[in-house]
Amino acid sequence: MKSRWFAVAVLALLAPLAAVAADAPPQMTPQQQAMMDKMTKAATPGPQHAMLKALEGTWTATIKSQMDPAAPPTTETGTSVVTTLMDGRYSQEQVSSTMMGAPFSGMGITGYDNVIGKFVSIWIDNMGTGVMRSEGTADASGKVITWSATMSDPVTGKPTKERMVTTIVDNDHHTLEMYGIPPGGKKEMKMMTIEYARK
Repeated sequence: MKSRWFAVAVLALLAPLAAVAADAPPQMTPQQQAMMDKMTKAATPGPQHAMLKALEGTWTATIKSQMDPAAPPTTETGTSVVTTLMDGRYSQEQVSSTMMGAPFSGMGITGYDNVIGKFVSIWIDNMGTGVMRSEGTADASGKVITWSATMSDPVTGKPTKERMVTTIVDNDHHTLEMYGIPPGGKKEMKMMTIEYARK
């Protein structure tokens, strides 16, 4: 009789454990685990993201622009505020200044895509309604990024390409140079240089 009651007690104790085991997620197959490892690696911030995070802060932006190679460049000053998003995976820049005497505001989101091994960026501003998309590759030092950008040309209505170069001078200074073909031109020229100095 005692053994029967002992068996019933053991079954009563094991029943909740069996229910918990039944609710446990199934074990991943090796293929599923490999997929999960790749996704985790793709989502993990690395040194490139740390470099973008180092640009966080408020900057004075000196903007030199030139659309006509025969005319001298114009110089204007603005403010750039850089913050990080998504636990350091992306960098957001908000710029306020003037452009050709008119108020200018722009915003960019920059990141490093672990999957394709390139920097990626989008840019919008109040001088248009399109989005400029860019991909960039760093040199061996990791301090010079050369970008290839595409956007819609409001004059021709067709996609146009620009080349940009970001140079990290030191923790408190960096530059962005933008090259393109001016309206009616045939050769690439430097159309804009932005010099950033940390406030």
